[in-house]
Amino acid sequence: MGEALDTVRRMLTAFDEADDVTLRSLLAADVVMEAPGPVRLSGRDAVADYSARFLSAFADLTVQTHVLAEQGEMVVEEYTLVATHAATFTTPAGEALPPTGRRVSVRIAEVYRVQDGHITENRFYFDAAHLYHQLTSAPAHPAVSSPSARSSTAR
Repeated sequence: MGEALDTVRRMLTAFDEADDVTLRSLLAADVVMEAPGPVRLSGRDAVADYSARFLSAFADLTVQTHVLAEQGEMVVEEYTLVATHAATFTTPAGEALPPTGRRVSVRIAEVYRVQDGHITENRFYFDAAHLYHQLTSAPAHPAVSSPSARSSTAR
């Protein structure tokens, strides 16, 4: 196991245990986090505060890791997150979503860059419309009734 993977594993453990001190110690001062939206957070405090808000809003959070791989300073993780929306969640874009009590399940991929034992970049990808639908029961995607719509089996 290389330094990058070790650093990310320690960060994941800190996230799972809501250990803010360790989490902050593993983030570079100028860390950048990017997410769907487009969302871009810069700096240790902004990224750590977002993580704390997420953890406080989603109870009984579990993560099932499917892939955790390292190449040089890059680490990729693919996982399924399952949790209950139990408290107000303020998105990185500033939207406050009041608690719904709904269970959510979302497949996520994250890419980390680690330099000198600190995470300098974190990009994550997920179907934001699907998550929003689970939280709000709003349609995840607009209904399409046109016969020319692509089928998921057409290639």
